[in-house]
Amino acid sequence: MTGQRYAHILKGTAIGLWEWNILTKEVIFSEEWAKVLGYTADEITHTETLWEDLCHPEDYQKSQQLLEMHLQGESSFYESEVRMRHKDGRYIWVKDQGKVVSWKDGNPEWMTGFHKETTLAKIDAEIKRTFIDQAPGAIAMFDTQLNYLAASKQWIIDYNLPEDIEGQNHYDLFDIPERWKEIHKKCLAGETHQAEEDEFFDRTGNPFYLRWQVKPWYRNGEVGGVLMQTSNLTTFKKLQIERLRQSRFQETVFNAIDVGIVACNEKKELTYFNNTSREWHGLPSEPVPASQLSKYYSLYQANAKTLLPEKDIPLLKVLEGRQLGDNEIIVIKTSDRDRYVRVTGNQLFDEKNNLIGAVVAMHDISEIIKSNKEKIISETIFKSSFENAPIGMALVSPEGQWLQINHRISEILGYTKKELVALKLQDIVHPDDFEPDSILLDKLLQNKKVNHQVERRYFHKNGSLVMGILSVSIVQNEQDTPLFLIKQITDITKQRQSEEDLNRVLKLTKNQNERLKNFSHIVSHNLRSHSGNLSMLVSFLKEELKGGQGELITMLDSASSQLAETIDHLNEVTELQINDDAELKPVRLKDYIKFTENTLAALIKETGVNVIDNTQPGIIIHAIPAYLESILLNFTTNAIKYRSPDRASYIRFTTKKVNGEILLSIEDNGLGIDLNKYGDKLFGMYNTFHSHKDARGIGLFITKNQIEAMGGHIKVSSTVGKGTTFDILFPYE
Repeated sequence: MTGQRYAHILKGTAIGLWEWNILTKEVIFSEEWAKVLGYTADEITHTETLWEDLCHPEDYQKSQQLLEMHLQGESSFYESEVRMRHKDGRYIWVKDQGKVVSWKDGNPEWMTGFHKETTLAKIDAEIKRTFIDQAPGAIAMFDTQLNYLAASKQWIIDYNLPEDIEGQNHYDLFDIPERWKEIHKKCLAGETHQAEEDEFFDRTGNPFYLRWQVKPWYRNGEVGGVLMQTSNLTTFKKLQIERLRQSRFQETVFNAIDVGIVACNEKKELTYFNNTSREWHGLPSEPVPASQLSKYYSLYQANAKTLLPEKDIPLLKVLEGRQLGDNEIIVIKTSDRDRYVRVTGNQLFDEKNNLIGAVVAMHDISEIIKSNKEKIISETIFKSSFENAPIGMALVSPEGQWLQINHRISEILGYTKKELVALKLQDIVHPDDFEPDSILLDKLLQNKKVNHQVERRYFHKNGSLVMGILSVSIVQNEQDTPLFLIKQITDITKQRQSEEDLNRVLKLTKNQNERLKNFSHIVSHNLRSHSGNLSMLVSFLKEELKGGQGELITMLDSASSQLAETIDHLNEVTELQINDDAELKPVRLKDYIKFTENTLAALIKETGVNVIDNTQPGIIIHAIPAYLESILLNFTTNAIKYRSPDRASYIRFTTKKVNGEILLSIEDNGLGIDLNKYGDKLFGMYNTFHSHKDARGIGLFITKNQIEAMGGHIKVSSTVGKGTTFDILFPYE
């Protein structure tokens, strides 16, 4: 009787019973268990796999884990909530509970339980959670311990909380004052507390205002927790100011953008135009009535020739509800040019949805139109340039297939375009060059390089080798995916043959130069020996004659001295040519000027020449020290040698930086040089320009060569009777 009473109770509550023999795998389901899923008891197959067959795949594993935990004694009973497939094909939520009721040999034997549908409860909870989550205001739902059950998006935003707030405690997230803790206690006791306006202060001390309410929520007649709702009144107080700011901002933007904006009312009167449209159309500052519309608002069709009739004016078309084309283009004629514009627009309605006007935006696409025209021209030019290029050009796919080939490649390799398309690169590239080319190509395709240029050998159709410079660049789309390669081949076969011929000539010339250099050494050395012997013999002859030498001896002595001097000059020039690759060193210019002054101190004192050093201290130049000494001594002695007897003489050294070089100016106020007469001979060998007894015409020749050997340059300016200035450009450290 008791069993039947319990059966009737369970039947009334729509709870389905089940029994499971864990050892024998026997399963027994009640009629109500089947009814929950829309079946009759006869339609249910009492097998162990029935649960898996009907359970949603995403929930089955979870339920099995919970079941295993109970069988292992880790939980006092088994409980899970899963989705099960109803007879009509839909999934319903079912809460399943059970417990081991008998054991055999220490192992669970029989387990009994029940399940009931919780779809409505689940939906109801989801609706509540969704309602709170999607609520436009800041709302949060808490349990009795002030743990978050749900919170609206606005609550998350207002209080800067993480989105996965559910389960976290309100007191852990905020430093809650005692005042609010007391309010929470009263609400949990059933009271509702609220304030229309409450003042708070943020962490920086700035005030803000809230309207808030805290009230209990109930479950089965008991308080299940509290609901909190807040509204930030500060935002509303600032709303008018913000709206005004936005309005002014929009006005500023409208007047600043290069888009013409025009609006009219329902009477076709122009009521608004921004600065751009006013500038384009020459519109006045006040509204334009419909009767004067064509006077100010003249528009042309896209051909820029035909005036747009009133019915086709975009603003009026929009006002009348006619659709603008996707590519509605018109032309506005301004004083300086025709302006092509693309037009978009919308009707304007008041709060009661009454039509009050229309607005259009005119986007200047003149540059796009121009660009499209230029693109067509560019493509035409490219096609012509590609086909008629003097170098071989080809478009190749990333897989190595020829896409396009110009005529020059066919000429270089001897194949027709059709034959080349049928060939692979390895068929025409020298095998020793193909592997490195593949490595470079991989780097291009992997975005490690944007282009490369290498020398390659190709096989001509006739079997001969073609030497070429291969330039490769890659073309990619916006996603950096390689589209194709541009390959350019320049035939350098003839150049390479010419280089080989030139190298042979250079090698021959180098050998000849070496022999000439050796010859100059031999001549210089042997002439010096013979000159020395001749000078010695003349000296012995003069000694032997004891002053009785005649005119012939005097002439012989003079010729011997001149020969010795000529050989010295020859040695200097030879040494200059030999040492033209001597190493440049950083030297301090002022130290070498001081050295020159000390070396010539006796001569300077004797002649009374004033040496003025106005060079900048610390100037470092690149020079060959021996050459620099020779240059400064040469110019200084020349300035002293060719000083003017009519005035106090000086030589002045000055420096300045000029385009990365040091300009040394050596100025004197001596006799000067007639550059019109001697300018092209000034630095020649054995050229003299004055009748001075010591003039030899070798110093300037050697000095110029020394300067140029150091990478420098020399210029001269001179006026007869006033003086001379030599400007020397030195490399600058």
